[in-house]
Amino acid sequence: MSVPLRIVQRVAAGIAVFELNGHLVFDEGDRIFRDQVKAFTAAGGRRLLVDLADVTYVDSGGIGSLVEMYLHLTRRGGTLKVMRPSACARRVLQITQLDSVLDVFDDEPHALQSFAPRAMRAG
Repeated sequence: MSVPLRIVQRVAAGIAVFELNGHLVFDEGDRIFRDQVKAFTAAGGRRLLVDLADVTYVDSGGIGSLVEMYLHLTRRGGTLKVMRPSACARRVLQITQLDSVLDVFDDEPHALQSFAPRAMRAG
């Protein structure tokens, strides 16, 4: 049985953070994710950090929606980055080699700092 995807949205250091919880899967889960990212960009949002710490299952539809939303933001001059992938999500990112395309961070401070212009980043 699929665990419904829940997304909690918050802002940290001026960056939108979407905390995903549950299954990022084809149909309901990927639709919820796509709808919320599209609403975020329609409202003018351009910097998005997706927290995958509580994603317990990812299928090809979920990965497809992650790639689609990465492209959606990039085409609009935005940035989508991923942080704290669960063991399941990390494995799928590695198998699909998306970990070499997406910026993936193990913790929030480094992920947030990565959005700063180069001149403003610490050492």
